Parts: sequence; C-alpha cells; structure tokens
Amino acid sequence: MTDAATMTKPEARKALDGNGAAPVVRVRNAVHAFKGRGVFSGLDLDLFKGEIYGLLGPNGVGKTTLMKAISGRVRLNGGEILIEGADILREPSRLSAIGFAPQEISLYHHLTVKENLQVFAGAAGVPQAADLIRILMDETGLAARADQICATLSGGYQRRVNICVALLKRPRVLLLDEPTVGIDIDAREAIHRLLDDLRRKGAAILVSTHDLDQAQRLCSRVGLVQNGRIGLEGRPEALVREAFGDRLEVVAELRAPADAPQRAALEADGFAPHVSETQWVRYDAADAVDVADLQRRLSHSGLRVREIRVREPDLSSLFLRGTQQETAP
Repeated sequence: MTDAATMTKPEARKALDGNGAAPVVRVRNAVHAFKGRGVFSGLDLDLFKGEIYGLLGPNGVGKTTLMKAISGRVRLNGGEILIEGADILREPSRLSAIGFAPQEISLYHHLTVKENLQVFAGAAGVPQAADLIRILMDETGLAARADQICATLSGGYQRRVNICVALLKRPRVLLLDEPTVGIDIDAREAIHRLLDDLRRKGAAILVSTHDLDQAQRLCSRVGLVQNGRIGLEGRPEALVREAFGDRLEVVAELRAPADAPQRAALEADGFAPHVSETQWVRYDAADAVDVADLQRRLSHSGLRVREIRVREPDLSSLFLRGTQQETAP
C-alpha cells in the first residue's frame, strides 16, 4: 500500500503537508497523568484545515482530556500544543481560535434558545451578536425554536444549541466531545450535515465519538488512542482495507458460552472471541465462506449455534481488534 493513510505516522504527515498547508493544531509528545494514572505517554496529533478528525477509543483513554488540553482547560504535564504554529502556553491568545462543545449539555435550561445564545455571546464579548445569533440559528436549524425554553427541547436540539454556543466566536478549530450521544437518528443526521458544511467552509474539526458508523461516514481521518498514544491513524476506508483486504467478517453467535473443549475447537477453526462470551469471529476470503459447512462443523463440536453472520469488515471491526490487542495479556 502506498496510501498516505496507511503509512507510518511521519510519512503520513509529510504527505498531508505536501500541499503546503501546515496543521492548524499540532500536539507533540503530550504526557499527562491523572490521580497517579498515566493518560498520555508521548501522544502526537495533527489537525488540518478543512478536515474532520475522529478521535476513537474506549472510555478512560483520555479523549476528553486531550480536547480540554487543546482548548486550554487542562494543562499537560509535558509536551506542547501549537495553535496555528504558536505554543498556547506562550501565546494564550491563540485559544480564541478554539470552540469547544463538551459532552455535557451546558445551557441555562430556564432560558430560551435565543436568550442562551445572547448570554453566552455577551460573556464572550462577541461583536454584532444579534446578527451572528440569527445566522447561527439559521445554519443549525434552530430559527424555528428561537423562543422555546431550552428545558423543553429534545436532546438533539439541546445538542445543536450546545454546538451553536461553541460557534459564537466563529472558531477556526471546533472540538466536539461525543456530539451525538443519546440523540435520535434525525438529530444525528442534522448534526452530520452541519459539521460537513463547517468542514467545507474550512473549519478544522476534532470529534471524539463511540459511534463508529458516524466516524466512518463523516471523518476525513480517524485516530485510535492506544496505550497513551495515537495508534492506528488514517482515512477510515484505507485503514479497514489495510487491515482486512478483501476478507469477510464471519461471526458465530452461540446460544450459550463455550466450555474449554469447545473454545479449543473454535480456536482451531480460526475463531477468536468477539464482543461477548457467545460471539466469536474470524476473517475469510469471500470464496472460502461456506456457512452450511461451518454450521455443521461447529455443531459437531457440541456448540449450539444461534446464527452465523457474514459481512464486510468496517471501522467497528478494526476498533474492536485494536482494543482487544491493547487489553490482551
């Protein structure tokens, strides 16, 4: 493979820099610990203008901490963060380029949508706030809800207001921590459209998410936080292709967990534990998948098979394999 997304990290960065555009955000050798537990151990990250970067990883790996560090809310124990080439510790004014929407809904629930935006705009010293608020409400689909009390909004609309607050200063960098958690499909699609529109207008967007379907569809690049660093990194489709090639994912779902002899039989057949004790997975070439024959072999080993599913691997397959490798003894 020669795709930049599947090169080593320095090679990929060089390829991305080849168009002459330097990263808007550059994190170098980030080191951090919380309550004596190491979070980052030399983490590097580049974020470029006009891209959506998906920050992936299980809970507790430091995705929120990284966003708070980039936005100046957390100070790292070591390393540096550059915004448009300047260290934020030496030039904190560079943080004005950052908009941050945390996972928690941070609104005045007794106020209307418009009143919330007016309060936050006033606190941020935003000039010509009335015109900007009108524009942002139009862009985020909130105009029809302008006079609605925020406490009466659905979770999806509250998230839109939360993002709208982060956009009040027209930031060049937008950080979104789990922007679609707990919302319905329609609200998620509306937020996707908003973020894609901001990307096309040149914003650099960093999104942390557990929604791997979202990451695969929306993100220009993704990075998986592993062992205190960015491990796998690149374009989603390129990473999946590099990891699995043309193989298909075969999942055997059992009616009950396998005992020791049955586990040995599954492993001898090329299967590995999947998301639970009753799910096992392997990857086969398309012309080698024979579901009926596989069903017979597994049943012959005494396994009670509920179903066998065959599909193309995706980002969730890659994420699961990466996190399993990280936690393996």
